Amino acid sequence: MINSSRKKNLKRKNSISPLSYALRLLSRKDYSVYEIKEKLLSRNYTEEEIENTIKKLLERDLLNDMRYAERIIKKYAFVKRYGYLKVRNELFKRGLKYEEVLQLLDSLYTEEDEKRNAFSLISKRPPDKIANYLLGKGYRAHIVREILAEPKQ
Repeated sequence: MINSSRKKNLKRKNSISPLSYALRLLSRKDYSVYEIKEKLLSRNYTEEEIENTIKKLLERDLLNDMRYAERIIKKYAFVKRYGYLKVRNELFKRGLKYEEVLQLLDSLYTEEDEKRNAFSLISKRPPDKIANYLLGKGYRAHIVREILAEPKQ
């Protein structure tokens, strides 16, 4: 009895086409090519079905890793105010291509932006905990040293 219900679940899981499933996912939020592939693999679609689906999504510009990376950078750098290292790790976690992502990150999140974010975060922190706090939020060590060397305002 358990096996038959398990088979029904597997059957039901793949009753929707991979393209329809991917479109449903993308209607809720953006994904990288890597993330969509992982989602489709978890639904037991074949490699050929997955590749065809990815190709169609890319052709229709519904899947765009650079646009996705730009949104991630803006969210984590300017909304959540993470440091460069944490933003970079968030991008890599999503399976985005290393070189392309670093160029985009460097162009969108400059050292000046990172310093500005760091300064905005330290105002209510005890002075002895600022360094660990900023390092924990992914700020680069040389930025933290510059922040600590600045005279207090």
